[in-house]
Amino acid sequence: MPTFLVPRHVSAHRISAIALYRALLQQSRAALLPTKSQYELQNIIRNRFKQTIHLHSYRRLRLAFQAGYEAIDHLDAAAAGDESSAEYLTSLLDRAPAKVKSTPPPNPLPKGKRKSKETKPPQSDEHNSAAPKPESELFSRPHPLSQLSGRRHVPVLFSANRVPVLRFKKPQPENLSAFIKNRIEQRQRRHDRRITLGQEAEFARYEELWDSITADQLGEKKNDNEPSWAQAIEDSIRQTQAYINMEGANNAAMAEKMQGTVDREREAFERERAERRAENRRVREERRGAEGAGG
Repeated sequence: MPTFLVPRHVSAHRISAIALYRALLQQSRAALLPTKSQYELQNIIRNRFKQTIHLHSYRRLRLAFQAGYEAIDHLDAAAAGDESSAEYLTSLLDRAPAKVKSTPPPNPLPKGKRKSKETKPPQSDEHNSAAPKPESELFSRPHPLSQLSGRRHVPVLFSANRVPVLRFKKPQPENLSAFIKNRIEQRQRRHDRRITLGQEAEFARYEELWDSITADQLGEKKNDNEPSWAQAIEDSIRQTQAYINMEGANNAAMAEKMQGTVDREREAFERERAERRAENRRVREERRGAEGAGG
C-alpha cells in the first residue's frame, strides 16, 4: 500500500479490517466459555477496534492485525474444545481493565445531524400543501420585442459533456461555467463510486465464500435471516446507478424543453425579420413614389 494513502480510506484495508472484526465477534460467541466471558470478549473486541479506527501507523497496524489473527487462532481452538486455549482466554479476561470489558458508548451523530431537543410546532395544512413551482423564465420565452434592448438573438443549444446548456451571448457567464463544472464533477463522482463499490462487492463475495467454508468446517447452520456481505454493497450500486439514470433522464427532458425555447425564439426571429423587410420595402416604395411625384 502506498505510504501517502490513509489506510482506512483504502478498500482492501477496510474490507480486511471488517472481515477480522466480524470473525472475532463470531468466534467469541462460538468459544466454549461462560456467557459473561463471551459478552466481555465481544466488548473488548468492539472497544479495541473503536480505539484503532483512526490508526495510521503501518507498524502499529501490522501488530494489531497480528494480535487479531492470534486471537482468532485461540478462539477457533476454544470453540473446538481446546482447554488450554480457553484457559488462556480466561486469563486475558482477568487481566483486562474493567473499562475495556464494558459496553462501548454509541457513536455521536455528526454536526448538522444531531437531533434538537426542541420540538417544532406543527405547521398548518396551508404550509404543508405543496404549491406548484413557477415555470422558469427560460421556458417562458420568447419575450415581446418591446421588452428587448435590440434585435432578437436566437439562443444556441449545446451539450457540455452531456449537460444541456442554452447560450444567449458570449462570453459565457462565470456562474453558468461553475454550474456546468459542478454537474460534471458530481456525475464523475457517482461513476467513481459505482466502480469502487463493484470492487468491494467482489471482495464481499470472497468473504461470503470464506464464511461458508468455515461454517461447514464448524458444522454451523447458515442463518438465512442474516444479511450477506454483498447485499448492502449491491444495494448501494443499484442506488448509485439509479441516480445516474435519473440524471440522464432529467438531462434529456431539459434538453427537450430548451429545444422548444430555441424553436419558439427562431419562429419569433423569422417573423420579426419578415416584418422588418416588409417595413423596409414599404418605406422604399413610398420614397420612390415621392421622388416620382416630385420629378
